[in-house]
Amino acid sequence: MLTATQRIRVEWGECDPAGIIFNPNYYLWMDSGTHALIAAAGFDLFANIYRDPLFRGCPLVASNMEFRRPLYLGEVAVCASRVEKFGNTSFTVAHEFFRGDEPEAVARGSEVRVWGYADAEEPTKLRAARMPDALREALSEDRRVDVTV
Repeated sequence: MLTATQRIRVEWGECDPAGIIFNPNYYLWMDSGTHALIAAAGFDLFANIYRDPLFRGCPLVASNMEFRRPLYLGEVAVCASRVEKFGNTSFTVAHEFFRGDEPEAVARGSEVRVWGYADAEEPTKLRAARMPDALREALSEDRRVDVTV
């Protein structure tokens, strides 16, 4: 599967007073990892949202995290994101967090997302649809991309 990696420096505002990462930041990084993964596969979510007034992107429907060891102020974390499983209208993205180049993950998480559209009759309602086959194929490619900005 396509894996998007990004390096993240743990900043002061992401830590508690002891300089340890405040765990909810992992959820922000997972969201960023998912969007970067889709972009690395060649799909521009935001351009498609503007192009199709009913397209809503890939709303999150479930998430979880497992914390193994903390990260500390000033350390560089690496987030590796890849699709773990495709459903009919949903997909699961797995995220692993590493301390620099260390081989053992400090945390693991996953997100379940759907490919979402607004209902044409009732725009505040979302309906799930199948992700485009071309995007599924691109996300299934066996390659690794560094998306760090």
